[in-house]
Amino acid sequence: MFEKQARVERFDLIQTFHACKQEEGKSVSQYVLKMKGYVEQLERLGYVLQQDLSVGLILNGLTNDFIRFLRNYNMHNIGKTIGELHALLIKYEKGLPKKAVTPQVMAIQGGRIQKANKKSQNAKGKGKRKGKGKDKSYI
Repeated sequence: MFEKQARVERFDLIQTFHACKQEEGKSVSQYVLKMKGYVEQLERLGYVLQQDLSVGLILNGLTNDFIRFLRNYNMHNIGKTIGELHALLIKYEKGLPKKAVTPQVMAIQGGRIQKANKKSQNAKGKGKRKGKGKDKSYI
């Protein structure tokens, strides 16, 4: 009975670990610590993941802000522990530009642009004829 519960718990934990992604706007440290917690829980249940597999799953869940980090890591830093990876990610995150909490967008108002009249509307002057009847122009 207990063995069956442990298997179900391990299966659920593996699914959660595999599906876990870093949330947009959250720090990478929170994400890595959560993932490290999943690895430790799996070890307590008797399921030890290889280091490169757990690091790969952590890297897979990072946001698009870490694309350059991933390229560099895959070229130069293969074989790091989760702790070393955590330190590298924190250092990289500090170098990222800060994002505005609410993106500022300039509103564009539709319609025509109207020029200001120099004459007032009430001023009299020469203008187009606006009368009834036909226009009497001869050729």
